[in-house]
Parts: sequence; structure tokens; C-alpha cells
Amino acid sequence: MELSRSHPSLTQRLLTLAVLGLLALVAAVVLWQQGRYDPASWGWGGASGTGAGLLAELQVTGLSPLGPGEGFTPQTLSDKIDGKAELYLAAGFETMVARRYALAGRPAQWLELMLYRMKDARAAYSVFSNQRRSGAQDSSLTPNAYTTSNALYLAQGPWYLEAVASSPEPALKQGLTQAAKAIIAKLPAAPSAAPAEAELFPAQGMKEGSVVLLAKDAFGMAGLDQIFIATYPQGEQELMAFLARRTDPATAQKQAAAYAAFLKENGGNAQPAPGDLPGAHLVEIFGSWELSWAQGPYLAGVRGSEGKAATLALAQRLRQALQKAQP
Repeated sequence: MELSRSHPSLTQRLLTLAVLGLLALVAAVVLWQQGRYDPASWGWGGASGTGAGLLAELQVTGLSPLGPGEGFTPQTLSDKIDGKAELYLAAGFETMVARRYALAGRPAQWLELMLYRMKDARAAYSVFSNQRRSGAQDSSLTPNAYTTSNALYLAQGPWYLEAVASSPEPALKQGLTQAAKAIIAKLPAAPSAAPAEAELFPAQGMKEGSVVLLAKDAFGMAGLDQIFIATYPQGEQELMAFLARRTDPATAQKQAAAYAAFLKENGGNAQPAPGDLPGAHLVEIFGSWELSWAQGPYLAGVRGSEGKAATLALAQRLRQALQKAQP
């Protein structure tokens, strides 16, 4: 017996043609995209759509651009530096532009320039000082500049530059310097010295390169902002001096008392303050000593030492340094 054969309906044939047409369109789009593929920018370039800004036309002798570069806003910064964006945002981040370059004829040897525009010079100094690497060497490019084995960092006015090479090869390190010089030449004229408070710490015993500006919520205390710190090694331990200029002496006094209260709320015990620092607050917390006081418009203090005598000694040196700075 011969089996009957069913014939596809008109609807089925139209559906089949539509599916084949869609597949053909997808294939055409894939081929078109492959033709536009740029391996130099894959995975990092052009993601944010804001452009490379000051880096767009930057030309550096001996270096070839790898793609047009990219730009980032506060909403997209974490796409580029996931895990570190909060530091920049808290300090006052506005925009960042990035671009990669390779040694001419050697695409595997590359460097990346990341130029941040912060809200002002203090904000730029804050991220510059917080990001300082161990083993860094000061650079003569600007008053706020240093190098590592494969990178260069600097701050000038509201601008902060991170220039990082793929390896410590001498030709790449030379490229970093040349690129930084080219960028500095493009930046608007602006002061590049550290904020005045950074120069007030006593120099004796201070760890080189340890002055840092904490822009927000210093030491975990909400509202304790714009605090400068400096580190003073003492054998196997380190003391930390801190200071901040406030609008008036009353504000400084209020914040010194608030910091002491914050410590007591978190397990600290108030202790008799030294007589030569009127109005000071001394707190022992988990085996360490913390001292805070107001001196004119300055909030000042010493923290983190296991020795009370060492804490008080550094406090006296800081007090004397601030006496010289009184308006």
C-alpha cells in the first residue's frame, strides 16, 4: 500500500522563507562587523562614547596609537577601574580619558595613559597621594610626580595622570616620560605644588612620601573630611600624625571633641590629657593611644601608637610646627 504524502501549506512555505531570510541577515551583519573589527581597541576602547579628550590628538615620538582611546564619566568609571572607583569619586572625580600606545613596530610592547580631571587641585592631590606606590622614586617632571619600575604618576592643578607600561623595558619607560611631557604641555597652566597643609608636618622622623590627603570619612568617621596624614616609623610600629585647617577655631574644637567621642563609642577609654595641650582629648583604644586637639583653626592629632610617651612626643612636635604656621 502506498503511503500518502502531505504537501506543505502556503503558510509553512512562507514561514520557512522568513526564517531563511532572517538567517541570511544575521550572517550579513556578522560579516560586516568582522570587517570593522579593530584588534587594537578590542576589550578596552570606545566603550563609553565620551571620546579621548586631550589625548585624542596626542602624538608621541616613537609611539604608535592603538585605537582612538575612550572616555569615562562618574557613572561609567567603574567599568574601567572596578574596585578603585570609589576613591576617585569620593575625592571629586569629573572625567577620565584613556588611550594606549605601542612602541613603533612592536605592538606587544605598549603603555596606557589615563588622564583624570578632578574638581580642583586638592582633589587631584588626594588621589595622587593615596595611590602612591611603595618603592616609588620622585620625578622632576612636576613637584607632584613619581615613577615606579613600569609607571609614572603626576598631579598638576586639577589633573591627575597615571601612565602604566606593560613591562619595565627601558624604551617603554622613556616613552612614559615623553608621553607625560607631551601631556603637561597640553594642560592649561595651573599650580602643581602640594596643598599648604601638606608642608606643615614636622620633617624629623617622617617617612618619605607618606603625606596623604584623605578626602572623605577619614579613619572611618563619617564627616571627617579633608584630613592630611603623615607617617612616623617608631621601630616596628608606626605613628600617624594628622591635621586639617578648618574655617575657624570653634569648628576645629568641635571636630576634635567629635573624633574623641567617635573613638569612645567604638571601645575607647578617655584618659587625662597632657597639661601642655589645653583642651586636648586623649583616648586609649585596643592598646593604642589617640590624641586630638584644636590649635587655632587647625584640627590636629596623633594616632596608632602603642606607646603613650611616643604619642605625646610626636604631638609636641606637631604642636610646635603648627605654632609657626598660625596666621
